[in-house]
Amino acid sequence: MLDDHQIVIDGLKLLLQDNTKFNIAAEANTAEDMLVLLGQVKIDVLLTDITIPHGMNGYDLSLTVKRKMPHIKILALSMSEEGATIARMIEDAKIDGYIPKASGQKELLTAIETIVSGGTYFSRPVLQQYEIFKKIRTDNEFLNLTARELQIIECIIKHYSNKKIADELYISERTVETHRKNIYRKTNTKGEASLMQFVKEHKLIN
Repeated sequence: MLDDHQIVIDGLKLLLQDNTKFNIAAEANTAEDMLVLLGQVKIDVLLTDITIPHGMNGYDLSLTVKRKMPHIKILALSMSEEGATIARMIEDAKIDGYIPKASGQKELLTAIETIVSGGTYFSRPVLQQYEIFKKIRTDNEFLNLTARELQIIECIIKHYSNKKIADELYISERTVETHRKNIYRKTNTKGEASLMQFVKEHKLIN
């Protein structure tokens, strides 16, 4: 039975296989295997899922590739349109593009072509969530919230469970709970409902 990651790989191959402009030079099920291949095969654009089931995730892979092989362009694909995740990929990993996994063939090809020609490509939903996150980060500076706490807040206002937040941010559930307590203390709120009210009163979301 194919896992979700292999299904993504097969789906991308299906979208690209009939396009003569591109050649699929290599594929791998783990970031570690891909790093080995990148040292052996000439790659112009790396397509990576952010959530890779085993070993390094797409964020760590992108960081490593940009540090060791900065000439390689990176297009990230994800089910997540969380501003916190997008910010990490753009600001820290310095990726060249980010589109949802649900994007069709037209947007995928446009993204690759744009990146190959030296540009960047971020889908509209991705940019919208990134702008919302940046606003939250800027408007909360007076509260002395950390970057991680801001990421947690964005997840909380979307009613994510501690487990889902932990999965999104690659941290433990216990760490999420600690951050929640610090957030409630700094914002002088007592729980999720009052935090939601605080966020709305301070116009931190659109």
